[in-house]
Amino acid sequence: MLRRSHKKSRAGCSECKKRHIKCDENHPVCVNCSTASMQCSFTSPALSVIAPWRNEPMTVMTLDPALKSISPTSTSSCIHPALVQAEPYVNATHMELFYFIIDGADWTTGGDHLKGSRPHIVKYAFTHPFLLNELLAVSALHLSTRRPAQQSFYRDEATRLQSQGLRLFNETTQDLNNENIIPAFLFSALQGIVTFFETFHDPTYEASDYTTFFDNVVQSVRLLQGVRAIVAPWWQFLLASEIKDILDVDEDRTVNLDWADEVVDRFESIRAHISQSPELNPAQAVVCDKAIEELIYVYRAAFAHGREPTPEEQAAAQHSTRWLILVPPGYTELLVQRKPEALVILGYFAILLHRLRDCWNVGDAAERLLLVVEAHLEEPWLGALSWPIFFVESHLIS
Repeated sequence: MLRRSHKKSRAGCSECKKRHIKCDENHPVCVNCSTASMQCSFTSPALSVIAPWRNEPMTVMTLDPALKSISPTSTSSCIHPALVQAEPYVNATHMELFYFIIDGADWTTGGDHLKGSRPHIVKYAFTHPFLLNELLAVSALHLSTRRPAQQSFYRDEATRLQSQGLRLFNETTQDLNNENIIPAFLFSALQGIVTFFETFHDPTYEASDYTTFFDNVVQSVRLLQGVRAIVAPWWQFLLASEIKDILDVDEDRTVNLDWADEVVDRFESIRAHISQSPELNPAQAVVCDKAIEELIYVYRAAFAHGREPTPEEQAAAQHSTRWLILVPPGYTELLVQRKPEALVILGYFAILLHRLRDCWNVGDAAERLLLVVEAHLEEPWLGALSWPIFFVESHLIS
């Protein structure tokens, strides 16, 4: 006896396929699953692959929230429960971003000096979804500078990942302890890189909108100083941890403090000039002096070997944000007040940024910063900005 033929249901739900029965493909729940009171895979959120060259998603598998497994394949023991419970938003772009992180030829934060600590960072990212999202966000921003034609795509992806990371961080890290301080620190450090990059590379930036840009710079400084506040009570714990290699362990200031070049001489000159400003009270003068002292220190740490650093030596993400983290909180308030002395110091910071301009997260940040500082200064302090402007312009020409 011949079996009656029928059209196969190639888009049927996974439960009907397991039971080898035809699925009517009714959404959101097929008739068979509804009748048998079974969990229909059509009710599960889809995981989509969205490639940069495609505009529409292509569903490749579904995630069953009730079973916490990926169907039709079996449950993977590598999937962390926290990741399964998070929003099921995983696509081919994230695979690319993750590969960019683990690829031995590059690193998310620039250079290859963190290669030894990379496995530790990735390990914590797998157990703390907020860190994984932030790590992928920085990777997306980095790729946006590598692939200008797809800049908007990667920037948008970075925004989505960062928003998810911040939400998860706020939900799961209410109190710091021995278990979460390392991923919390790594998250904060990566957040500092994101903040810096978005401040100085805002695609909506208008050249004439100096006020908004300056306000964003001040906010960036405040956020970066928040990293220091988070880490301070746990510093000794972190120094003894497995991520110690990526920390600034120069507690004794072993940088060659006798080394100087023309830039250091100019820093010292403006330092003396600002210390004599009659417009600053003693407390403000101390804050400005400390800010310049830290700027000189960071500059020496980056360039005391007397030559242009290689990409590996620059550690751009560290040096470009390090001074903003080290400046005293009172300096931020002087910026808010538009104190000319504080603005001039910020202008001299542009020299450091300009020497790090080949790093992915710096670029033309020095030029933008000088334009904004110059717009907020008046004589006689405007003249104090002439040398940083000359330094940046002369190097651009050369």
